[in-house]
Amino acid sequence: MRGPNLDRMQRHRPSYLALKRSAENYCQLCQFLWLALEQGVELGEDGHRAALSHVSERYPGREISLVAWGGPERTLDRIHVITTGSVPSSPSSAASDEDGPLDPTMHPDHQIAVDGVIDLYAYPDDPAAWHGGINGRPLPQAAGSDEDFELVTQWLQDCLCHHKACPKAKETSLPTRVVDVGPSDGSIEPYLLVSNGRKGLYLTLSHCWGGKPCLTTTSSTLEGRKRSIPLSSLPKTFREAVLITRRLGIRYLWIDSLCILQDSRTDWEKESAVMGDIYAWGYLNIAARGAPNAEVGCFIPRKAEPPSCRLEYRSPDGSATGSMYVRSPVFRTERLRDTPLDRRAWVLQERLLSPRILHFGSQQMYWECAETTLRQDGKHYDVSTDGLRAGVDFKASLDFNAVIRKARGQAQAARYLQWYNVVTEYTRRSLTFDSDKLPAISGVAKDFRSRTGCTYIAGIWQEDLVAGLLWRMFEPGETISHTLPSWSWARLKGPVRFWSYTSGALKIPDSCCEVIEATYQLTGLNPYGDIAGAQLRIQGQLLQVIHTPEALKNTRAKLDRNIWTLDERPVGYMAFDTAPQPIGSIFFCLLVINKTHVSAALALKLSKHNSVSYERLGYVRIYTNLDDDDGRTPFWESESRIISII
Repeated sequence: MRGPNLDRMQRHRPSYLALKRSAENYCQLCQFLWLALEQGVELGEDGHRAALSHVSERYPGREISLVAWGGPERTLDRIHVITTGSVPSSPSSAASDEDGPLDPTMHPDHQIAVDGVIDLYAYPDDPAAWHGGINGRPLPQAAGSDEDFELVTQWLQDCLCHHKACPKAKETSLPTRVVDVGPSDGSIEPYLLVSNGRKGLYLTLSHCWGGKPCLTTTSSTLEGRKRSIPLSSLPKTFREAVLITRRLGIRYLWIDSLCILQDSRTDWEKESAVMGDIYAWGYLNIAARGAPNAEVGCFIPRKAEPPSCRLEYRSPDGSATGSMYVRSPVFRTERLRDTPLDRRAWVLQERLLSPRILHFGSQQMYWECAETTLRQDGKHYDVSTDGLRAGVDFKASLDFNAVIRKARGQAQAARYLQWYNVVTEYTRRSLTFDSDKLPAISGVAKDFRSRTGCTYIAGIWQEDLVAGLLWRMFEPGETISHTLPSWSWARLKGPVRFWSYTSGALKIPDSCCEVIEATYQLTGLNPYGDIAGAQLRIQGQLLQVIHTPEALKNTRAKLDRNIWTLDERPVGYMAFDTAPQPIGSIFFCLLVINKTHVSAALALKLSKHNSVSYERLGYVRIYTNLDDDDGRTPFWESESRIISII
């Protein structure tokens, strides 16, 4: 199964039917492989189960092979179960459709080549691990053990001593307030320390409030917290964060609910403005990744795995033998993008800015820093994804320090693309308070400005303002701010995506409009927070349009155009920011990008506040290269003018 080439393929069964029969005859490995095929990888569980439900003598399916897949250092942690073999010829294959010839071994309604994945592991002292290169490991049976902390110490020391991209241990000015956890022996109860410029190493905690009140500091409890915060009074997540801090030999811990006065708007604005710095200058971030609230903790009790399938390992020359294990597909490892912490918007900047993070999941610990991501189960893909193979690490893909090896103009565009990717990831997450929309990402914005020198305006960079205006909602959203301008994505609740990003491709704006002036006023102490009175003066080509879905004009319509000129020439498709305007509504389009295949416009309406300004309604994809139906043509016939968008 494993040879010099990790992607070497080995035939396992001649057909789906053969695999099914072997599984029915109690071959544990074949049972696991069948379950893995039912669960699938790319097409989803429902499609795979439907296809496999038709396996029979008439539709036996094609050959099943196993592929050994591993990490970047020629290691091995899983097996990809795939469909192989050529499609047999048959009389019906001559009548192929646009998707290719029918496979006579599969049911006509389910012509998909199923695949699946099974996890492979070995114990570290077994020859299968140190000789066979299997780096998958059994999951820990308990959390917070001495073995856990030995591993954490190893991860930490390796980062401090060998990672060039990671900062070394250096005492920095402490945040305004920190929890002094006391000595490692626990002889002194924790208390809230007002730092007054003191320096030291400190840890930070990322956690979910979870809709439940957790222990906080207010103006009335501040003096008491400065005297003592008994360990027994802390919720489980906070209590275990204190224990982790002590075990690592660090004295100070920053927890948002305890270190910011929760009843003081002034204190909250002051501290939230530097919150990014607090995480960036911390020694280590403790991420309670599997806890939906502060009562669940970092050390979550482990659920026992179902029995694994043991396979014999034998070296090619027979000199070493051992055991390797296939994990039952019945056991589902936690989906890391769906953990409680990964759904919280505030945590994105905490994760991006912290120099190193120790994640406590519901099944295992994870390590993340600027150079690597590690897991207790030994897998070699990024801790943020569940893909079959590793892509670019989560932090690396969004690292503003990363060197971008592109031509000068493209390098700057690629840097902006990083920001748009951050916003896309950020807006899929949730906030307890809608008013935190900009403050919760202000630390990342501050970091971006420090790297680029660009000017920030309500979630968009002035130097790339044209491309920054071209965002669209995945679905119509909800307005959550009436002070932010209509052209800011932060005004709405819901995930957004930018014109600059399409399937990972880098697109350079070719603007056909010009931003003449941008004016606004800050509304608080945070220069990366909310603004009011914002106005853009833009020169471009404005066109009056009408909203009518193409299906109402032509029942055989193949396109989804819904924007037309008043003389019924097609323009393109509009994605509304909020609830769609009624059919027949008349409004305006401003052509922003004029490029073949990727032209775009803003949909605008006259402001209800004054009759000389416009407000954004949505994003318009302009259809081009349609012979006489090029959606750009009506714009070219209009004169350029200057308008204000508020």
